[in-house]
Amino acid sequence: MRNFLCVGLVLILMAGCQSKIPADIIPPEKMQEILYDIHVVDGYVSTLGANQDSAKRVAAAYYKGVYSKFKIDSAGYTKSMTFYYDHPEILTGMYDQVNNSLKKSKDSLDKIEAKRIAKLSSAQKKAKKMADDKKKAEDAKKLKDSLDKIARINAERVLNPEKLGKDSLSKARRLRRKFKSLPIEKVN
Repeated sequence: MRNFLCVGLVLILMAGCQSKIPADIIPPEKMQEILYDIHVVDGYVSTLGANQDSAKRVAAAYYKGVYSKFKIDSAGYTKSMTFYYDHPEILTGMYDQVNNSLKKSKDSLDKIEAKRIAKLSSAQKKAKKMADDKKKAEDAKKLKDSLDKIARINAERVLNPEKLGKDSLSKARRLRRKFKSLPIEKVN
C-alpha cells in the first residue's frame, strides 16, 4: 500500500511539473501579442464604415499580415484559441495583459493627438495673428498714404494758392453746366 501511495504521488508530481499547454498550442506570451494585433485590426476595421464585403476583404488582408508577422496560420490560431477558451484562467490572464497594452497604446495615442491639436491650435492662432498684423499693416499703409496725400494737398495750397482757387472755380463751373440750377459764387 505504501508503494502504491509513493507511485501515485510521483505520478501526480510529474503531471504537475508538465506544462499545461501542449506543444502545438501557441504559448501565452506570444498569444498575447497576437491578440493585441488582432484587436487593433478589429478596431480599425470597425471604423471603416464601408459595406460589409469590403470591410471583410480589408480585415482578411490585415489578419493575414498578423499571421505572417508571427509565423502562424489561421488554423493554428483557431486551435490555440479553442484551447484557451477551454482554459479560461489562462485566457483571463492573457486578456488582462492585452487590455493593459491596449490602454497604454490608447493613452500614448491620446497624448500624441493632444499635442497635435495643440500645435494645430497654435498654428491657427499664429496664422490669425499674422493675418491681423498684415491687415493692420495694410491699414497703416493706407492711413499713411492718405496722410501723405493730405500733406501734399496742404503743401500745394500753401505754395500755390492761386492754382487752388482756379481749380475750384473751374470745378464749380463744370458742376454748374451739369446742374444749371446751382448758384456759383466767385472765389477771390
